[in-house]
Amino acid sequence: MKNSLGNPARGDAFYDRKKEIAKIYRVLEAGTSIYLSAPRRVGKTSILKHLEEFPKENFYFVYIITESIDSSNEFFKAIFEEIIKSDAIKKLEQISVAVKNVIVGLMGKVKSIYNVELRENGETDYYELLVELFSHLKPDYGKVVIMIDEFPQTIQNIMEKDGGPIAEAFIQKNRELRHHKYLQDKISFIYTGSVSLFPMVEKVTSLTSVNDLRTVEVNPLSKEDAADFIRQLMKNEDFSLNDELIDSLLSKVGWLIPFHLQLMQQEIIDVFESTGKEIDESGIDKAYDQIVHTRNKPQFEPYFGRLTKIFKGGEFNFVMEVLTFTAQNSTVDELVIADKGVKFNIADTKNTMSILEGDGYLFKTADGLYRYTSPILQLWCKKHICK
Repeated sequence: MKNSLGNPARGDAFYDRKKEIAKIYRVLEAGTSIYLSAPRRVGKTSILKHLEEFPKENFYFVYIITESIDSSNEFFKAIFEEIIKSDAIKKLEQISVAVKNVIVGLMGKVKSIYNVELRENGETDYYELLVELFSHLKPDYGKVVIMIDEFPQTIQNIMEKDGGPIAEAFIQKNRELRHHKYLQDKISFIYTGSVSLFPMVEKVTSLTSVNDLRTVEVNPLSKEDAADFIRQLMKNEDFSLNDELIDSLLSKVGWLIPFHLQLMQQEIIDVFESTGKEIDESGIDKAYDQIVHTRNKPQFEPYFGRLTKIFKGGEFNFVMEVLTFTAQNSTVDELVIADKGVKFNIADTKNTMSILEGDGYLFKTADGLYRYTSPILQLWCKKHICK
């Protein structure tokens, strides 16, 4: 298995997430759409790409990322265009001449004039084009699954650009599409993103607008799988790690997500190559300390840089103070959070903390304290961000 640090794992780099993939198929086979829930870097996009490249028989997956989209029509346009050029639709065209003819007809309705798509009566309504396309698909062709990455960020973009009512209408229109009569038993959706969906929806409207989605969680690797993950990565190297060293490695990483395990393996190789010595316990310690070297800034900066997209003004300052306090003190309690909420005039600290939890920054312990989910992220924040 190859180390695909910083990129979605594909092909030989993908570590099979059998439990998550099996659950995704169970939900899809029941005719339900999915919210794939996980923080950044846990492996959501890798799973989606794997489903697209290696689908189960009679399933057709289409992957779309909508992170930069800030309007409803552009969102549905992105879906329409990706479906039209996808391998999924090419396979359906091979199955049915009718599908091929429908696509030719739909494309004829879209005219390009100075790179602006128009229909005869004005701007193309891509929602209606999608519905028309779906109306010609038959259940016996198989199931088409549209996977939308960074959907919560799209909601945020629309809310910032056009306001809450427009963002609410966008969320409702997606619900209407999922329940349209032409989609029954033919089309399902998987929504995901590096921002938690439910707290983002609650900023705009009630959760009833997404209560038809089934949540499927992508969890960190179990200790057993994480150990196997490291062994698979090390097969490409000139040296190996014994079980005792792997246990030590996992204990230091703490939060066993593929991204952090890949970082650790990369640093172990660097220690081995720079010292020329066999890796022992001190080598594991040195590799862990090196993870927060500034050369790894491109790997960690997105964790904190993206907070400026989600939070604005006082809310951003509140978030950074909470993260700073937690990095320096290892925990933060509700009283400190409330005090900082008052300081920055944040009325709804609960929703903000829910986003930090869902996005993998902090987690709430049984005794009501918040801690960093990842010891590595805490160390990076303490050294480079939270000063």
